[in-house]
Amino acid sequence: MCFSAQASFLAGAGLSGFGIYILQSIKQQKNIPLKVIPLMFGIQQLCEGVVWITQGNPEHLLYNQIGRYGFLFFALIIWPIWIPYSLYQLVEDEKRKRCMASFLGIGATVSSGLGWILFNQGATALISCNHIEYLVNVPEIFLGVSIAWYCMATIVPFFIMKKTEFKQFGMLLLGSVLISIIFFYTWFTSVWCFFAALLSVFIYKIK
Repeated sequence: MCFSAQASFLAGAGLSGFGIYILQSIKQQKNIPLKVIPLMFGIQQLCEGVVWITQGNPEHLLYNQIGRYGFLFFALIIWPIWIPYSLYQLVEDEKRKRCMASFLGIGATVSSGLGWILFNQGATALISCNHIEYLVNVPEIFLGVSIAWYCMATIVPFFIMKKTEFKQFGMLLLGSVLISIIFFYTWFTSVWCFFAALLSVFIYKIK
């Protein structure tokens, strides 16, 4: 979470437990990629909790790196490709499936690009104003494009789905990203992942 270590661990533990509960109720294998998302967010939030309690302590540098890169692994590499992939598995209409495949391609491009930058340039973290700011060396000329493509890959696929529940979830995600950009731009990565993590509990209602 983006406000304190205690909140991060609480959110992480709660989502992890909830995610395991959801997985136990799955009846069709094609639903696994979507239903596992709350558990994945739980692990990501636990990683951020580690960042909170180790930040600025040289003795815990290794644990800080594990938490930092674990969090960013989900944020920058996993989500842009996992979300469209999980929905692609559920699409039956051929036209919608081709459309979803295009966003899966966008997600793969974003994931590959950000992953390359993360691997080659590294990343640091700063705590300010009760939030964590992740500093990833994305070239300024590509920053706006990266954010736009990232949002396309992680939000638009929900509007391609036929069922209303997916579109409603997409609207919630869109609202959360707008709030994060307008009010928490400096800490966007941490804050939006927090909002998305909380919203992921609604996946339980999607059949």
